[in-house]
Formats: sequence, structure tokens, C-alpha cells
Amino acid sequence: PENHPFRKFSKKFILDNIDPETTVLDLGCNLGDISFMIAGKAKEVVGIDYNQTAIESAKAKYTLPNLQFYHREAYDYLMENPRQFDTLILSHILEHLDNPEEFIQKFKGFFKEIYIELPDFDRTYLNQYRKDAGLSLIYTDDDHISEFDRDELDALLQKCHIEVFKSEYRYGVQKLWCRVN
Repeated sequence: PENHPFRKFSKKFILDNIDPETTVLDLGCNLGDISFMIAGKAKEVVGIDYNQTAIESAKAKYTLPNLQFYHREAYDYLMENPRQFDTLILSHILEHLDNPEEFIQKFKGFFKEIYIELPDFDRTYLNQYRKDAGLSLIYTDDDHISEFDRDELDALLQKCHIEVFKSEYRYGVQKLWCRVN
């Protein structure tokens, strides 16, 4: 799996924008794969997830002195910690939320940059036809509440005063590095 083109390109795209002094919060880290990858380059990485079993697996699998995993609500964790992180990782998170705008507005003040990765609704023109015809859409997962086309995601980020400074669209995935304004 690590040599799959999807993984290789994602890894490069993420790591190209992490420097050795970066502190990172990986929100919704699940089993910790991305957190661990980033910890190989960043100063400090904290992975947070509400799934206790996933966090316990991440702790058992990945141990580095600059990497911690917590089973917590991310907002509570941030409110209880006085320091600010440099980067927020949102890898396949926004498509699962009822109100992504409210979520971004709530979290953006704690970070300088945000990495967003999510399915690319524009990967198939058939979804545009389905949308126009009022038919059900084909999402990449059953638990997705929405998937964003590129214009919708851009509009959401503009509304939240988030500036995209680097983007990539490959293998049906949107990947964006953003600055918080």
C-alpha cells in the first residue's frame, strides 16, 4: 500500500509543506498513519480521534518521542492547551460533517495553516448530471454527508477566510494547503 501512487503522491504533497520546526494536530487521525508519517519530519505531532479503539491501535503501532495520540474531542483539547499549533491536518474529515463551515470557523483560530484532503466530486462528470437531474449522487463512501466539487470547496474556504496556496487533484482526491487569514 505504501508504494501505491495515491499514497506516494499524497505523502509527497503533505511532506513538501512540513518543515522540521512545524507543530501539527492531525484531527481525526484514525489509526495514526498520517500522524506517524508527518512525525518523521515535523517537530511535534498530536493525533486526535474520537474512536478509542483506533487511538489504542495507533499508540501500539507508532511510537516516536515527538508523536502523541489522544482519545479526545479536539476542540476541548485545544481549549485546555495554551499553545497554538502551526498546522491542522483534515484528511478526509469535512465530507463527514453536518456543518463544515461551522467546524472550520471553530477550529481555524488555533492554526496558521490547514491541510485539507477529501474526495473530488468533479472526478466524474456523471455526478454533475445526477445533481442537475435531482437524482441520488454516487459518493465514495456510504458515511459521507456531502462531497465537494472544486467550486463549492473554494467558496467554503473563501467564506471562512482561508486562502489556498497549493493544490493538487489526482486519483479522485482534492488536496489543499491553506493559510488562515
